[in-house]
Amino acid sequence: MSRMLGLGWTLVLALSASAQLDVPARVVMVGTAPEDRQVIGLSAPLSNGSAVSVDAARNSAVSFTPVTGGAVLAGILTPAPTAYVVGMVVSVVPSTANADSAQLDLNGLGPRPIHKAGDLPLDSADLWPGVPARMVYDGTAFRMLSTTYLPCPAGYHAGGREFCIEDSVRADTTFLVAVHECRTLDSRLCSYAEWVHACRSEPSFLGTVLDAEWVDSAANDQDGAKRVGYGGDGSTLDPEFGCNRGSWAHIATGKARYRCCRNR
Repeated sequence: MSRMLGLGWTLVLALSASAQLDVPARVVMVGTAPEDRQVIGLSAPLSNGSAVSVDAARNSAVSFTPVTGGAVLAGILTPAPTAYVVGMVVSVVPSTANADSAQLDLNGLGPRPIHKAGDLPLDSADLWPGVPARMVYDGTAFRMLSTTYLPCPAGYHAGGREFCIEDSVRADTTFLVAVHECRTLDSRLCSYAEWVHACRSEPSFLGTVLDAEWVDSAANDQDGAKRVGYGGDGSTLDPEFGCNRGSWAHIATGKARYRCCRNR
């Protein structure tokens, strides 16, 4: 009997996409085979009262959305929620790195703060383009469930998701002194990749470059070290500022400005 009941409901739902199961008591499927204990034919939910298929639940189809914007991350959930509810879990994929103290606005319900561990607002670049972030609403703010990074200390800003870079450049000195000074600050001389990434991703960065700067590069050798930001790059063009410009100098006698980096 249970097998026939299960097959009967399966047939009805398969034949009619608008079929409804509305009974005053809990329905228990007791078919002996897995295919006799399922409801098929459920389409993607279009309203808050729609049934949700197992596939939709597993894929987070009702709680996942791409978001745009840096200061206010805007996204659209389907079906559209009528209000923010305590315990609401959402996953978002940013199109760009977030700004300081970013907020989340879903379906035009209004922006709400996003907080990470320690009840701290997001630091810039805590959320990275294309990387999913999961969070839960606590009644006043969305709290991060996925990994975030520590804020940058005073005098530094987020150069990327995993590192902080100094806001301003330090006075020129030798490469060896620059390495030593950064270490005394519990930091390190910025790597070539970090420096170039910050330079390319921040429109205002190049304006802080006053002259060539030391970087700690795997290409450094025993007597020479790499400088970036200003100088010849092997071409016949006149030296000029740029994220890809660079030159070499002796580690003990050459001089250049520098800035420190540290992990987040």
